[in-house]
Amino acid sequence: MLTIHQIDQFEQDGAVTIDTPLTSEELQRLRATYDQLFPTADSEEGRKQARHSRTANFFDQPIIDLIQHPFFEDVAASLLRTREIRFQNIGISKTYPRPNEEFSFIQHTDIQYCLDDLDATPRRMVLSFFVWLADVNEKRAPLMYRRGSHRQIAAWRQRDPSLRNQAPHVYGTTEENLPPLDYVAPTPIVARAGQATMLTTALVHGPSSNVDTRPRYACHLSYNSADLEIPLPEPAHSARLDYHRALRDHLRPSRVHLVS
Repeated sequence: MLTIHQIDQFEQDGAVTIDTPLTSEELQRLRATYDQLFPTADSEEGRKQARHSRTANFFDQPIIDLIQHPFFEDVAASLLRTREIRFQNIGISKTYPRPNEEFSFIQHTDIQYCLDDLDATPRRMVLSFFVWLADVNEKRAPLMYRRGSHRQIAAWRQRDPSLRNQAPHVYGTTEENLPPLDYVAPTPIVARAGQATMLTTALVHGPSSNVDTRPRYACHLSYNSADLEIPLPEPAHSARLDYHRALRDHLRPSRVHLVS
């Protein structure tokens, strides 16, 4: 399912884009669901801001089918070196084009690890999939990231005894508060509709503006090993648990273990 080269690229760069079995019909249903969930581009809200997002508060069947798709569980299990996977969270976003604006982006990390976490078996980390429901080019709000920055920060933390034994937990760190390390220049992630970028949000990364002529559709799915609990800050953590409980009524019986 994953080649040795793809695994090596994920470990060293922190991100790798792969093909998925999602069909053109599934992608079309997902985009249509987004169009129903988000305001239109010509509405007052759509004109006011370009990027619209929601997190873990929807039960539309095409999105439920994406969460429970066995492909993502199988890939996550392989990459995280574990037999049992749990679904962690989902975020969806639609970014409308602003072709007359200047291209811009922001950078941050969502979580930080030590080298011991990244190299453990099972890995003590969250694996994220950015699933691209439409083509993403260098102008269409690509996700920007700094290759290898997750390991730079992990090595920096590993040298600090006060950080080395901390359990990983999700907390955002903006660019100005990141460790002062020699990061490489940001790189845009480009992909075709139906591909997914596997990455760790311990990378220095961030969204960019859409200066293309078509909207960007993206879904952020995250998973972790079943024996690992990585909390979110409150109230997001409680909201995620509520969503997991509600998902049990929507997942197929054979997939309920994802939120057990």
